[in-house]
Amino acid sequence: MYLHKIKLSLCAALLVATLGGCKDSDQPDPSRHVSKAEAKEMTSFDRWLKENYTDAYNVSYIYTLDDIEADRSRNLAPAKLENSMKLAKIIQHAWYGAYDEATGRLDFMRKASPRQLFIVGSASWNGDGTITLGTAEGGLKVTLYQANWLNVNDPQWLNTTFFQVMHHEFSHILHQNKIWPTTEYDAISEGYAPTSWFNRRSLSDYAPLGFITAYASSQPREDIAEMTACYITYPKSQWDAVMNAAGDEGRAKLNKKMEIIKKYMKGTWGIDMDQLRAIAQRRLEEVVRLPLIESSWQELLGSSLRGMPQAARMLAGYEAARDAVVEELMRHPKFLELQEGEHADHAKCQVITQYFH
Repeated sequence: MYLHKIKLSLCAALLVATLGGCKDSDQPDPSRHVSKAEAKEMTSFDRWLKENYTDAYNVSYIYTLDDIEADRSRNLAPAKLENSMKLAKIIQHAWYGAYDEATGRLDFMRKASPRQLFIVGSASWNGDGTITLGTAEGGLKVTLYQANWLNVNDPQWLNTTFFQVMHHEFSHILHQNKIWPTTEYDAISEGYAPTSWFNRRSLSDYAPLGFITAYASSQPREDIAEMTACYITYPKSQWDAVMNAAGDEGRAKLNKKMEIIKKYMKGTWGIDMDQLRAIAQRRLEEVVRLPLIESSWQELLGSSLRGMPQAARMLAGYEAARDAVVEELMRHPKFLELQEGEHADHAKCQVITQYFH
């Protein structure tokens, strides 16, 4: 319905935004270690990541939407640079710091942690209408979505969106290294529903069956990961609500599962689950008081794009092109009007959805 006479301006803006992300010299380097920093001019943020992630835990914190890392079957958006910075600080304190404190040493996470943390700005939608909050791949890489919706002032949102996911995926990594007592655990609950678990929408649908969440009822490996993650992240009121809704039979199953998990974590990894839970929840509450942006990072958040990663430059170029279009429209408001009987063609509507969302 918009943009009557400025097709050339829009096309030019689109061309700039599109070509800003082109690069024909990228070549894979099979010899490069998974957590080794690329040979490029590093920003102050990159140097901080090298010291606090790569050197400390042998982990790469990837915040650009490189095609080699992203799921090409999904329509994903890169994380905003500022949110990537804040999330890096939050994860360092509330996740790595929690395990460091609970184990009393740094080498546990250096050895057991995933080798890559991949940060994506948007959600990852599935065909059944659900969203994937995070994924773990072979014990090497954890992908987190929704970084662009980061809300540092809501600890419970952080738990639901990021840390429940991270503890869940980390459980998979631990289980891939040393298996849990599958025979004993997997026999506790019946009613696993791999293809229809999402139809269990309320506590009354899954808690009486002995499941902590609906997703836990999909299969045993997800059940134990959900139990572990929820025990660490749920506040007491939320945990008690599930137990109360479970009834006597469901509660007995949940308690039995938790007993097995505590024994496994302590005996296999030397981690007291009650201690880890208290530490993780305390550290998450501390996030609102953390300085999440280093002073040396401020220049990266300004108008200058020098030294910014490729994906950040592309995103900034896209935003600059959009701003130019908006400025042009504001100078010529009549261009927004359609003549009587005139309809916007498909190309115009496509541009509108790209630039005015």
